[in-house]
Amino acid sequence: MSQCRIRLIYWFVLAAVSATGGILVDVSLKTEPFPIWVRLIGLAGMVWAHFPLKRTGKLMKEFGNSEEWGCTTKLITHDIYGCVRHPHHLGVGIFMTSLGLVIGHAGSFLVISLTQWLWILGFLLLVEEVELRDKFGAEYQEYCSQVPMLLPKPNCVYRVLSKPVGTTREEPESIGGDSNPR
Repeated sequence: MSQCRIRLIYWFVLAAVSATGGILVDVSLKTEPFPIWVRLIGLAGMVWAHFPLKRTGKLMKEFGNSEEWGCTTKLITHDIYGCVRHPHHLGVGIFMTSLGLVIGHAGSFLVISLTQWLWILGFLLLVEEVELRDKFGAEYQEYCSQVPMLLPKPNCVYRVLSKPVGTTREEPESIGGDSNPR
């Protein structure tokens, strides 16, 4: 089994464990549920997270010379990757945080959100960034100097997500609307 597929399985296991752990905390502590409007915000977040997740999959398939899901042999720096280096991880973090709001109790929200964001940050800093620097060298270093890791400019993301995949071929320095995307 490939390394990419194993990572995906780990992520699903972590998501299930954190959601189950959060629910168990809520049941054992008998926490009060969030108001319905908070749960609706969570639902909106889950729906919104779908767009960058789906877009990154299409981009990897179309431009990344993907050997299999999640693996690429080519550095993609346009479209949403011109706004943020790891849009898929950002989408997963938003989705899982929103899931914690939808479940609707403080324990679930905290356990799910904290474990997922710690996993995302740890994985990106300790594994993904190191591998990408090794794989793409100076090209990735230049990309890192132009595009933030996880906190994109909202106007850049809005501009990219409002267009079909593959139509936003701008380079990272121009997609943010100025010469310095941060």
